[in-house]
Amino acid sequence: MNYNPELHFNQGASWSDDELEYLMNWYDIIGMEEMSLALGRTEKSVAGKVHELKKKGLMNKEKRGHLIRLLRLEDSKTILTY
Repeated sequence: MNYNPELHFNQGASWSDDELEYLMNWYDIIGMEEMSLALGRTEKSVAGKVHELKKKGLMNKEKRGHLIRLLRLEDSKTILTY
């Protein structure tokens, strides 16, 4: 997705500690597009930050494919395990 000022309201701003924590905890679960919209940054910006964090050893280099992408428990009594 290309830059859109209405969607990417944080583009160019410094990354806060809360944003970095959110990125590290949820990136493998919600994916690039949703992460981009949640943080108000372009996908390219998010991908660059992920690459930087992986190089520093702050994020797993392997994808955690066993994690559930969408966590919806609305009408379900299923217990989710990881």
